[in-house]
Amino acid sequence: MAPPHDGTTSSSRRRLHTSRNLRFSAVHTKTLMTLLAISSTLMVQAQNAVYPQPTDISGTGPKPPAVKSPANGTWATPSAPVTHGNGVHVPPASETGLGRQAHVRSATDFCLFMPPDPVNENLVDAEADAVAYCFNAVNGTRPMPDGFVQTAHFRKTANYVQVSGTYDWRKMNLNPYDCGGEYDNHGPSGTGNPVGAAIDGGQDFFQFLGSCDTVGVGQFVIRSCFGPRSYPYCRNTFDLMGSLWVAPGDYREPGFTSCSADSDLPVGVYNSSYTFAQGQSYTPPAVTAPSSSMCSTTASPSASGVTYAWAQSGYQQAISGGAASPTATESASATTSSSAVASSTITSAPTASAAASTTTQPAVATTTSSTSGVWHLVAAESALGMVFLSIVMAFLA
Repeated sequence: MAPPHDGTTSSSRRRLHTSRNLRFSAVHTKTLMTLLAISSTLMVQAQNAVYPQPTDISGTGPKPPAVKSPANGTWATPSAPVTHGNGVHVPPASETGLGRQAHVRSATDFCLFMPPDPVNENLVDAEADAVAYCFNAVNGTRPMPDGFVQTAHFRKTANYVQVSGTYDWRKMNLNPYDCGGEYDNHGPSGTGNPVGAAIDGGQDFFQFLGSCDTVGVGQFVIRSCFGPRSYPYCRNTFDLMGSLWVAPGDYREPGFTSCSADSDLPVGVYNSSYTFAQGQSYTPPAVTAPSSSMCSTTASPSASGVTYAWAQSGYQQAISGGAASPTATESASATTSSSAVASSTITSAPTASAAASTTTQPAVATTTSSTSGVWHLVAAESALGMVFLSIVMAFLA
């Protein structure tokens, strides 16, 4: 027996089926476009994730970020010896070099001591074994990574030369909350921090590099001292005070400049008579930067293809709750590390990790939204996987 007739012809059923398919296709397409838009947004968010602020920075301080995907550069390691100084032949630079002979010559020709393995060491961990990363690197030092130095200001005085400026922590996988410490040619054992470190043309040197003097901004200074007053101008007993206090200068001004400058008083000396010692109950304010003259502006260093495997391009340059980008034009005020931290969103001074010394003071740092950076990154990565799975399922449907 034939089934009852529903009153529609095969032709009308085909038209109805086609209409339903068109409506489904329109919804399908709209849903797919929405998913693609969400996916694109989440990809941008994941690529520009904010690095989370640590909740415990006791001991030597926060550890380096985990490297998610190694980067690659185009720099070719030279093989032939190079002529250096007075016709002396020395080994070339190497991305795996362990050289510790630094130099400070101009705003675009200097070295900074940093961890040889920033995947596993922070700035304080590397106190004894840091190596020199240099512009115009030779003699087993490492080439400076492209884009690491954001601004640099060279000052030449009668007693020292100095370069101060800002850096992009991502290029060297330095934790953006790492306060760092002081490197110098003395150290607790007299052999230097790092051991064996020296500087061309200088008898003494010190370096500060970290993100706590102006919270959220990576700042550095390296000073090379010479002449009969070398040590007073490169005194190494103020490792807790920070760069803005020990070595006033230009830090956050944009660009690359070189100037002649007056010598200020030796580190810790006030009014030519009073000398402050670290640890005294009263900390005097930092002195103002010495006046400068005969300044010239130079172009930023040319890219040389140096990108280390640990470079972290996926994170924003600025950090959650921190200061503006290191290229901000406003000048950092001449304050101590502790006062700079107190004015930030970090409520418990993280300068405990800034001490490059044998004693540490535990501290806990929190921001107004201490987990926002974590959830930003985790949520973006998790959602990306779900969105792409949905897209694949939609295509297969």
